[in-house]
Amino acid sequence: MNTSIVLVSRGRPEMLDGLYRSLVDTCELPFELIVGCDADDQSLVRYFKLLSSYENIKFVVDKRSDNLHTKMNNLLSLVQGENILVMNDDCLLTNKGWDRLAKEKMVGPENLYGRTHDNSIDRVSQDYAAFPLIKTVAARKLGFIMDARFGNHGSDVVTYRIYSHTHQVVDLPEVQIDHTFHNSQQGLEERKVDQTANEM
Repeated sequence: MNTSIVLVSRGRPEMLDGLYRSLVDTCELPFELIVGCDADDQSLVRYFKLLSSYENIKFVVDKRSDNLHTKMNNLLSLVQGENILVMNDDCLLTNKGWDRLAKEKMVGPENLYGRTHDNSIDRVSQDYAAFPLIKTVAARKLGFIMDARFGNHGSDVVTYRIYSHTHQVVDLPEVQIDHTFHNSQQGLEERKVDQTANEM
């Protein structure tokens, strides 16, 4: 198994389906998709049942967790791929053969963190990857995929710094990710609502 795509999803089966189809269209090597969801999310549970016959998809129904990254880290034990691609359900992989090209670069003990490229419109910096490709052996040694002590972008940055501190980062422009819903007008409006609620 080359790549394990790992994510947590809630209430967006149509987007998750789009991501899966983009993986089928662009991957040239065997992959698995591992998705965590909440037990009360019936839309995703129904979607999972429809795809239960697909051997390369694993669905993990779990209790609600306030920390997205804790829930994602709980999926680490299921990973069978050589590399882990941290993903969101509202993303699409856009270039054919990205997994083969990334595998060629992620060789050797020095390359543990792959900095993929995405088009998220509110990125503060391109130094870190919002959707990194991480060697499974490195994640298991650390004990986590993403540092759950920090939320959202904070975890992205801290996880990147862990690997960059020891110069174990490789740039992966071959892995282009379209952050579709995040960049849409509706996505912008939802984030504004969340930000307002957090400030109250």
